[in-house]
Amino acid sequence: MRVTGDSVGPRVGDILKARGVNCFVYGDSISNVNAHKLEMYQNLLSVCHAGDIVIAVDAALGENEDVGRVKITKNGLFPGRALGRESKAVGDIGVLAVVGEKSGDNFARLAAGSEEFAEFMAKKTADITQELVEYIDRLAEEKFSPRGAARAYPALARRAELASARARV
Repeated sequence: MRVTGDSVGPRVGDILKARGVNCFVYGDSISNVNAHKLEMYQNLLSVCHAGDIVIAVDAALGENEDVGRVKITKNGLFPGRALGRESKAVGDIGVLAVVGEKSGDNFARLAAGSEEFAEFMAKKTADITQELVEYIDRLAEEKFSPRGAARAYPALARRAELASARARV
């Protein structure tokens, strides 16, 4: 059975890969990240991407007023929480697409979403995720960052030049 609401994450992966976003993308409609593969991906991230900023994307259930929103969380996300599963946090930043309202049967709520809404939420989530990646890349170009080489802030460099010039006078 396809769980339409939970297909948002793999759809986001497809969109980001199609756009050629400057980051590694794990999880798409061909090879999704799910509860059975979660530990393997957590190990992969800790070994191959130690020190990198990891953005984790998932569908979520929330309050009625949050449906249709994309929420950003610090310290990653906890996949499967809506279905009562316990897991370690994944990622440094979590991007949650709220695809439905919490209910007594969260699995049914995730499964009941429409294809059109799932596609809308995937595009919206991919846009926000891409903006995050581009923002992190800009930071890496400007200052010390796990994703980039150190480069002095231009304002600090100018201050150092002025101090050096004053010292020579």
